[in-house]
Amino acid sequence: PTADIRLEMQRTMQNNAAVFRTQESLDEGVKEIDEVVERFHSDVKVSDKSLVWNTDLIETLELDNLLTQARQTMYSANRRKESRGAHAREDFPDRDDENWMK
Repeated sequence: PTADIRLEMQRTMQNNAAVFRTQESLDEGVKEIDEVVERFHSDVKVSDKSLVWNTDLIETLELDNLLTQARQTMYSANRRKESRGAHAREDFPDRDDENWMK
């Protein structure tokens, strides 16, 4: 399931947190990424118990880290009500220096 969950995470991020974002896509993304993280915590098991070259363990640890980063990205993008650099909100096209440059 590690590869399946990684693919699900990638699709969630590509569909809901792409370069051009809206409140609707980000709200949906928050919901979906939470479901992916929950699935990871409930479904993923490491079957390879070897201590040398354990790629199953490495892939699972990498996915755990990626899910943490994806969740943080989705939540922070959802709360940021402005456009700046690579974070472009179609519903908030302007920068908001007054509230974000403190």
